[in-house]
Parts: sequence; C-alpha cells; structure tokens
Amino acid sequence: MRSIFVLEEQTIGKIAAGEVVDRPASVVKELIENSIDAGSRHVVVEVGNGGMDYIKITDDGCGISEEDVEIAFEKHATSKIRSIEDLTSLQTLGFRGEALPSIAAVSRIELSTRHRSEDFGTYQRVEGGVIKERRRITRVNGTTIEVKNLFYNLPARIGTIKSQSTELRHIVETVINYAVIYPEIKFELFHDEKPIISTLGNGKMLDAIVNAYGSGIAKELIELKEPDSSASYPRIDLQLSGYISKPALAYGTKKHLFTYVNRRFVRSEVMDKAIKRGYMSLLPKHAYPFAVLSLSIEPGEINVNIHPKKHEISFYHRNEVFHAIADSVSTTLRHADLIPEVEEKVGPEAGSIDFFGAPGVERKAAIKAVQTSFQADITETGEREEGGSLDIRAAPLYQVLDSYLIAQSEAEDVIMIDQHAAAERINYERLIEKYGQRIDKQALLRPYVPELSPHQLYLLRENEETIRSMGFDIEPFGEDGYIIRAIPVVFYRLIGEEEIMGVIEDLVEESGKREDRIRILFATAACKASIKAGEKLSYEGMREIVEGLRNAKIPYTCPHGRPTMIRLTRDEIEKRFKRR
Repeated sequence: MRSIFVLEEQTIGKIAAGEVVDRPASVVKELIENSIDAGSRHVVVEVGNGGMDYIKITDDGCGISEEDVEIAFEKHATSKIRSIEDLTSLQTLGFRGEALPSIAAVSRIELSTRHRSEDFGTYQRVEGGVIKERRRITRVNGTTIEVKNLFYNLPARIGTIKSQSTELRHIVETVINYAVIYPEIKFELFHDEKPIISTLGNGKMLDAIVNAYGSGIAKELIELKEPDSSASYPRIDLQLSGYISKPALAYGTKKHLFTYVNRRFVRSEVMDKAIKRGYMSLLPKHAYPFAVLSLSIEPGEINVNIHPKKHEISFYHRNEVFHAIADSVSTTLRHADLIPEVEEKVGPEAGSIDFFGAPGVERKAAIKAVQTSFQADITETGEREEGGSLDIRAAPLYQVLDSYLIAQSEAEDVIMIDQHAAAERINYERLIEKYGQRIDKQALLRPYVPELSPHQLYLLRENEETIRSMGFDIEPFGEDGYIIRAIPVVFYRLIGEEEIMGVIEDLVEESGKREDRIRILFATAACKASIKAGEKLSYEGMREIVEGLRNAKIPYTCPHGRPTMIRLTRDEIEKRFKRR
C-alpha cells in the first residue's frame, strides 16, 4: 500500500508561503523591496488593523508591463536573475521569485500597475493564488499592490498573529530599516489612515535617522570613518559608511544595531561582534551602542541565498570583514577624541601592563577571581545573608582620579570603589525602601509640550496607559502632539524637559511586568541623583558612600549591573612585588 504521495499544488503553495510570510511585516518587507528594485523615489505604505485588514504599497517605480503581469504571480518568476551565476553579481534586493506567489497564496491581492513604456495600465485580482480578473486601466506610471485578508485561508496561522500594536510595531521597524539605508527615497507610512512616518527623501542618512529616532539620538552619533589602514584584509574590496553612537549612549541588547550589506538589512553575528570589538573597553561587557552600519562589498564575496527571508548572509572572508569593521569603529572613536587611543591588546602576545601591573591576559582572570570572592558573601537571591557585613573599613580612605575610592578590608585587601556606581546602588535601595511599588506624581510648574518625531508620537499613542501608570500625566495636544503635566516624584528637580522623552522611551521599550518598569524608573532616578565620576569628595563624603554600601542589601553592583567595587588581595599585591 502506498504511503508517499505528491502534494497538490495549492497545499505546496501554502506551505512555501510560510517560509516567506509569517506576519504582516513580512508582506511589507517583500513589497517595499520590489518597489526599491523598481527604481522608486516615493513609496507609500498604508495598513489597517496592524496589517491584518489590508496592506497597500504604492510606488512611482518603472511599473510592470502587461505581458509581465500575467506571469508575475507564478512561482519563481523574477526579473532579477536568469541563472545561478547571476547571484555573484546581484545588484537587487529580490531574486528568488517567491514573494508575490507566496503572498498571493494566503491572501486576496489587487494589483494596479503601468510600465513607463506603455500608454495604459493593467489591473489584476488574485485570490488564494488564483487569478480572478485582469483588464486594462488608466493610471500613472508605477505600481499599487493591495493585500487584503491576510491568512484568510489559513485559520491556524491567524491564531499566531499578535496584537494590533505588536504587529504595527514590526511594520514600523520594517519601514524604518529601509528608510534609513535608502534616504534618497521618500517613505510614508499610514495606519488606519493616520500618518506614522514621513521621511524627507533628501539623500542624507543622518536626516533619515533623526526623522525615525529623534534628534536626541542624533546628537550622540559620530559618522563612521574608514579604517586607518586596510593592510590587514587585502583579499577583499569593501567600503563602510554609517553612524555609531558615543559610548555614553548604550543599551542592554543588540536591538539598536542596524547592519546592512549592499543596502540589504541583515542580521549578522560577525558584524555585531565586530562593532562591539571596535568599542573595546569603552562599553560594559553586556552593553551595545546605537549603530547604523552599511557595508558595500563585491556580491561574489557573500552568500545571500541562505533563507527565503534573505535576512541571513554569510561572508566568504569573514575574518577580513570582521577586522575591517572593528578597525573602522575603533578609528572613528579614536578620531573623535573620546580617549587618546582606542586600542586593547588581547591574547598571549599582549605585553601591555594593566590592572595594577597585570598583563592583559591575566587581567580577566584577576577580575573573575574578584567577582567570585564577592559572590561567596551573598545568597542565591543576590542579597547578603542576614547578619552579614561588607568587609570594608571606614578609614583610611583615599580618592583617586576624582572618581574612585581606595579603601582597605579587615583582611588587609585593597578595595577600589566606583563612587558613581556605589552612589547609584545606595540611592536605588533608598527609593525602593521609601516607595516600594508605589509611584507618586509631581506636577510640573509649567506643562511641557515635547517636539516629537513620528516614531515618538507613535510610541506615545500606543502606550498612553502604560506611561500614565508610571507616574506621567500626559494627554493628547492637537492632532500630532502631547502635553505632559506631571512626572514621577522621584525625578523632581533631577531631569530637565529635554530628558523626559528619553525616560519615557526607556520605560516603553521594557516589555516585562510592571515591576520591571518600576525598577527601570527607580534605577534611572538613582543615577540622576548620584554623584558623578569626576567630582571631588570630602572625607565625610567618602565615608558616607562606604557606610551606605555597608548597609546596602546588594552592594556589589549598581542597579544597571555594573560592579561598584573591585578587590585586590594582599597575596596578589605581594606576588606582584615579588615578595612571595
């Protein structure tokens, strides 16, 4: 009895569609790429109900001829390549010929287009991959594709779609990804007929970044420079451009790393690690910068045919690419005069003396030993055991570099304390003790009306209740603005008007529970209230920090996870001086 059968064509189409289209943002991505490949200079994206009701893309590109419309929805029909060899010289975003048939297999599509060489346009209606109607029409050059009732014939797939706001957020991110790397194209995004994004299309990447993320981020950006020397990677020809943030602007995840290869948005572990390496010790271990990095490379040096979504690529000379990016980031930071020299030798060949004279390779082991010895004093919950005491003497104390305190333990170890991180921990625990889970408001003397980017306006509209629950009194002001009348009392006299939106964005980006947002709120307030690195302290001020740490429940890190202190044991000191 037979048990193996060839699937029917309709089933094959629906299965294949799942590799390309998994949510409304996937449709937006594929159709925008078609518009870009068509040479468009103006792309309008309109969606309804987070993209589930309709997705409509209109462009002013070259259009599709009547003859090509007939086969545009057939599997693997494409104008981008003719043979597999063409992948080594690919200049377009699309090439697989899967997008339109995959989208058509799980939706109802209406296509309206006119090729610039024809005097008439063509209309075609497709349902579930089957052409229902085609006729000539009158219209201007370009293409309009409207996708309706996505997954109408796949009920199980509809159940995997998230909330309207979640799906819209993915669509916004998708449009921004292309708007930033194609600043010469004017992009517009409307949701339920309301404008969300509108870029200038003036060809300037920085303007596109400002339009998408606000001027606050732009102030912290540095234009990427070419590396000082390309001698280390002679086998490849590449160019780098874009912007990276100053070390002061950092995040706990990679979500603000936007990497492009030949103007294609990609997720590349090689590129992410290279960016991080370029910062060396300017960023904490688990912190990442904001970066928009564009790599231009010969198409034959990469493989883009890994996954139908084309977000993944591989480099044939990945080490050279890695070093080129890391060197470019390092060169950019060095020429920005952030520090005299952004360089750190790693490995057995590193002979530089560091960390009280420890060679670079030994420094990591020393730090690890310090962390382990401190962790021995705390319980699994992160709090010190009841009756425990932090082993730091209140005298003598010294301040060095106007940022660190030098103390001594009863075991005669040397303790170096980061005065800002320590003050953050002390202030944070005081706020928790005072307010617990309660958030009180403080009315502003003068209501504040921030100047919002389209992205910021969208964040406020979609998260009004969350923002209010965090102690901000906000309400709509006109059609495209908000007025802020009160802020959490913990920020009273600590932040200026220009910082309010930054705090709100940090809270909105936290996708966890209310308790997680409260931690962010109090941690930010504690940071603002704490003494900074570079401030000279009196002896009494130094003693207050030490006493505060001794009374803290979790004295070993600041609320953001940075260490408040490091320890150098007496044994280690005597070894360094060859006394044992």
